[in-house]
Amino acid sequence: MIEKSVILPLGPAAAFDLFTQKISLWWPSERRHTRDSGSEIFLFASGRFYERARDGQEVELGCVRYWDRPQRILLEFFIATGPERPTEVEIVFTQRGLGTEVTVTHRPKPSSELLWSERAPIYGRAWEDVLACLSRAAL
Repeated sequence: MIEKSVILPLGPAAAFDLFTQKISLWWPSERRHTRDSGSEIFLFASGRFYERARDGQEVELGCVRYWDRPQRILLEFFIATGPERPTEVEIVFTQRGLGTEVTVTHRPKPSSELLWSERAPIYGRAWEDVLACLSRAAL
């Protein structure tokens, strides 16, 4: 299991909205999966989590399993494993004084356990990059 967190100078609702509604603005360009740094990323309560390149190509990044604004999101995560062997990502937004701690917990599901030991170090570094970009966007 991987757990990474960052504290943002925002309340939980604003932190949740930054993470979800403005994800294209802050998600690192080197973590785009269409190879288009100008792509857009979408994360919807209705279930879809994907990236769309300017040429219309789409990559499914996962799907939303639980959406409880402003406290928690639970994703099946397809990056590096595909929809047949998803991992699970939980994002929790917790009030800390005047700010919000955003905690990402990434773990294997039964179908992805065999891939986990190979992928976990890469996921760990990726979440550090993603949360650093989220933190900069909150300033």
